[in-house]
Amino acid sequence: MLVTDTAEVPVRLEVAGDRPRVVAGRPRSPLPRIPGGLLGRAGGEPVAVRWVVAYGANASPDRLRDKGLTGPGALLVPAELDGWVAAFEARVTGYGAVPLTLVPQAGARTASWVLGVHRDLVDELDRTEGRVAGGAPRRVDPRAGSTRHAPPGTYQLGHVGPVRVAGGWVLPDGLAYLPGTSTEVQRHDGGWRTWPTHDQTTARRHLATGGPSAPAPPPPAPVLGPWPRTPLVPEGAWHDRQSGRSIAGCSRVAAPRR
Repeated sequence: MLVTDTAEVPVRLEVAGDRPRVVAGRPRSPLPRIPGGLLGRAGGEPVAVRWVVAYGANASPDRLRDKGLTGPGALLVPAELDGWVAAFEARVTGYGAVPLTLVPQAGARTASWVLGVHRDLVDELDRTEGRVAGGAPRRVDPRAGSTRHAPPGTYQLGHVGPVRVAGGWVLPDGLAYLPGTSTEVQRHDGGWRTWPTHDQTTARRHLATGGPSAPAPPPPAPVLGPWPRTPLVPEGAWHDRQSGRSIAGCSRVAAPRR
């Protein structure tokens, strides 16, 4: 999906050599032309894109618009990652939702999205997530945020391993916004309260009834400083790099349920 300030356009990623090409998801449906936008002059090859695993607000077109990230266009592409689950935090955001965060869970496979934004908007994306490039503070002041920007330290940028992306692609070392130092996550039946097994209604009820929570596992090695490049790699090339150990199913990633 290509998300602009005014529309949500169905698209898909095709393999064109070693680079992705965005094509319309419906026959004879032209892609919108955005001067200086994410798809470049040719209107189909993403340029200057940074990719990050998206869940919760970052997988919502309306929230991406609220964050000011859709002017050049933003891409949302179905994806899957292993070893992580999306769990509900033990708080409510300023816009009224119980947020999600990624926590490790052995053996898990999670359907999610990857978000592609123009590299010039990465700093703004960081501010909306409360990422502090120099390192997360020990404590997060909830009063320091706004309707657009999360309080500094809310999330940290971290590595989540290979991410399979619909259309025949892999992010070899995917990035995601992971829990900050003060994040508490809802507990349920000895584990985490996760999405999509649970929804906003049950997460809110958990908070209203004083349900248990626990500190989120900290990211093992948060990314500090500027963002690294996040290139998509064709599944075939990734297969070759792994000396025959292919990540199966890259072209069969289904869109996660909202």
